Amino acid sequence: MGTVEQTHDKYRLVPSVAEDVKKSSCRAAAVCLGVLCLLLLTGLLTLVGLFTKGNSEWEMKMFLLHNSFNNLTQERDQLQTSYNNLTQERDQLQTSYNNLTQERDQFQKRVEDMAKERIDLRKKLQDQYNKRGWVYFSGSFYHVSSTKKSWQGSRDDCVQKGADLVIINSREEQEFMRRFPKPLWIGLTDGEREGRWKWVDGTLLTQSYWILSEPNGHMWRDEDCAEISNHLLNSWNDDLCNSEKFWICEMTLLL
Repeated sequence: MGTVEQTHDKYRLVPSVAEDVKKSSCRAAAVCLGVLCLLLLTGLLTLVGLFTKGNSEWEMKMFLLHNSFNNLTQERDQLQTSYNNLTQERDQLQTSYNNLTQERDQFQKRVEDMAKERIDLRKKLQDQYNKRGWVYFSGSFYHVSSTKKSWQGSRDDCVQKGADLVIINSREEQEFMRRFPKPLWIGLTDGEREGRWKWVDGTLLTQSYWILSEPNGHMWRDEDCAEISNHLLNSWNDDLCNSEKFWICEMTLLL
């Protein structure tokens, strides 16, 4: 009996070990499954994090690009405005230049017309004065008398004609005087103060063409009036103002 019971207990022990093994296997499988689930969850969270991070970076890049685009658009608009303003200023300057060019051309034409009118007027005056015995030279008309008078009488006659006794301002004018080969009163006197020669317009004598040893009136007699006495370059002589001589008038015209 004792042997049979032991054998029976032995056979009852085998199923108990099998159940333990089965439970252990289930627990191991459960642990593995849990670990796998944890790994899957971790991987999923990682993917979600990476996606979220990538999405944030993309949004940031899009934000920066949008700002850059807005800034470039604003700069473009400003440049366009500046360009439009410069274009308008250029057009205004071009219009001003065109107007000035037109005015310059009109002014130039007026100058040319006036110069032509001046030449025509001078020619007409020369013709008129030539008929009356006047000769034109370098902006003045000259008239030589056909009668003789004192220096003052000669000057009075010139004034009545709208002129005065000649004032010689240059060597060229003195050369011109040489074409009249006879003694002529000129508009020069020291009647106010001996030795202080003045022209009839009140200006002092600065350039002279006296004959050698002239003027000498203060030495022998009161010779206070000047004449051109010959056709040489140095031809001036002082003489008594009441002496009667031919004279030459000068009428200056700004033509």
